[in-house]
Amino acid sequence: MRAPIFLLLVSLVAVDATAQKSAPVDAIRSASFAYSSQITTAIIQAVVPELAKNFPQLRGSLKFSFHLDRGGHVSAVKVVSRTSNRFVEQTTVRAIRVFRFPPIPKKVIAEQDHDWVDIDSEINIDRH
Repeated sequence: MRAPIFLLLVSLVAVDATAQKSAPVDAIRSASFAYSSQITTAIIQAVVPELAKNFPQLRGSLKFSFHLDRGGHVSAVKVVSRTSNRFVEQTTVRAIRVFRFPPIPKKVIAEQDHDWVDIDSEINIDRH
């Protein structure tokens, strides 16, 4: 089981939080960047174990977005683009909706001047 999970981990593309779209070098040390990295890890923890349950069905790609409020609660989960693999789409959306994401740190709220974060991410499963 470790090999399939590792292959899937390699295929998961990093999260891009709204505040990080054109981050200068100084922003790499910002609280927003650190929180974005934390959310990337959380998405991996939420999605990979669920997808790995049906490794033979893992093919395709999926771009998705969602909104996190101050408490880390998910809303507005949307599939932005997809391939024809409904299993990957449904499993990813379901895992994101039920996962408990960390609350947005006060430093991130101060840096962004708002108490929410929009997340854009992509899963690309290309098994050759």
